[in-house]
Amino acid sequence: MPEHVGKIIRILNRFPNGPKTLALNTVGEGLRKHIHLCFSCRRFKPNEPEHCNIAQQFFDFCNTNHVAGPFIRCAHFDEKDGVLVSRAGVGP
Repeated sequence: MPEHVGKIIRILNRFPNGPKTLALNTVGEGLRKHIHLCFSCRRFKPNEPEHCNIAQQFFDFCNTNHVAGPFIRCAHFDEKDGVLVSRAGVGP
């Protein structure tokens, strides 16, 4: 198995109305919050009226389907202050 896959394990689902267990990639779970683009974006404002519609739809999809995953690309990303963004390869 490739190194980036890690170990696949089964865990108990802590949310009601879903399957009893979920499959989990141990490598990705530890990195999810660090690589999820939304956490570094000004448009990410959960529970506020101007919260990003894309992030909300993604959360709703994950919640409905009992899946989790990060966004790693977004055309609407607006970096928060202090977030380092490389402009290499963008425009002239």
